[in-house]
Amino acid sequence: MSAAGRPWLRRLGLVLGGALVGLCLAEAVGRLDGFARGNDLVFMAPMSYPRDIYVKGGDMTYPNPKFTGTIQSFGYSVTPRFSQWGTRGDAPKPGERTWIAVGDSFTIALQVEERETFSALLATKLGAQVINAGVDGYSTWKEAVRAVQLGRVFPPEGVLALFFTGNDFADNRQHGQVDLMSPPPGPGEPGSEGYAVPMMGVGPHRSPVFQFFRDRSVLVAHYSAWQSTRTTRSGRDPGSRHFKDELGIFTVEGRARGADLESTRRALDYLAGACRRLGARCVVAVVPPSFTMDDDTALRTFRSVGLDGVTPDLDGAQADAVGAAKAAGLTTCDLMPALRAAAVAGERPYLPFDGHLSVRGHQVVADTVATCIGG
Repeated sequence: MSAAGRPWLRRLGLVLGGALVGLCLAEAVGRLDGFARGNDLVFMAPMSYPRDIYVKGGDMTYPNPKFTGTIQSFGYSVTPRFSQWGTRGDAPKPGERTWIAVGDSFTIALQVEERETFSALLATKLGAQVINAGVDGYSTWKEAVRAVQLGRVFPPEGVLALFFTGNDFADNRQHGQVDLMSPPPGPGEPGSEGYAVPMMGVGPHRSPVFQFFRDRSVLVAHYSAWQSTRTTRSGRDPGSRHFKDELGIFTVEGRARGADLESTRRALDYLAGACRRLGARCVVAVVPPSFTMDDDTALRTFRSVGLDGVTPDLDGAQADAVGAAKAAGLTTCDLMPALRAAAVAGERPYLPFDGHLSVRGHQVVADTVATCIGG
């Protein structure tokens, strides 16, 4: 190359280097909590779950014991293990003092390591094995069935059901009652041959290349979230009505409808019956979504799904769930005060780009539940 051409090459290198530095700075700034506030709902971490993480048996879905893979997103990278019983971690041991923890994604907690989940922390506090039987998307109906399935083999001292007010009201209405004596797919082996692997995720999956960068770059994830927000607000997304229904109960206008409370009352009665069948104590811990920590974040969340001009009612759904659990005769643990106290103290009990509990959040839940059980 001639001497005259070299300055252009240097300039091109400077431009490319400056662009790279700029992208790195933007990525760093984009990872600040404030840039995600109110948008964690549309980041939708389960969209990036590997498709073979769950298997299906009848009306029930279970973690796949044969799964080998990593749950990857910015902020965490977790390689979960599932036992032949479809529970997270080591296989439960017969003959030991046992609690069974059931619930949805907040219980299985694929955003943190096994040892960091509230189930593992609670096991240490109680001096008992706590079986993590959480499954993404479970309703209270299915949690009751799962407790009975496992409890027949591992008789529990107690059953802990985590009730997530963010979507359990809607799930209890949509899923309906499941046969309490529904058998697992095999002799305690949900991953046995003959059970199809369902397609996991919400909506169409992106290309593997886009998915790779989305799970590692907050800039790409923000772009994806912006697209999702725009589509949801436009009403073109079939799931937009679903989001509005779930979030509506956290507004004065939506809560007045009270459409999902009766189904939840019946589901909690069903759970109480399952615990009586097992001869076990039943504890319901009610956990709120991350946006209920303050009004500003809530309003941003509402706007992200097209709920504009609404009045937040961030405590009503929590009060409804706690009241319904108490009416069913269940020991009830309200987790909102402790989680809000942690948030006010700057302890970040929720993941900023995901909305599930952080490591600190799991510690708060374990401490609070242990007190409820002990009390």
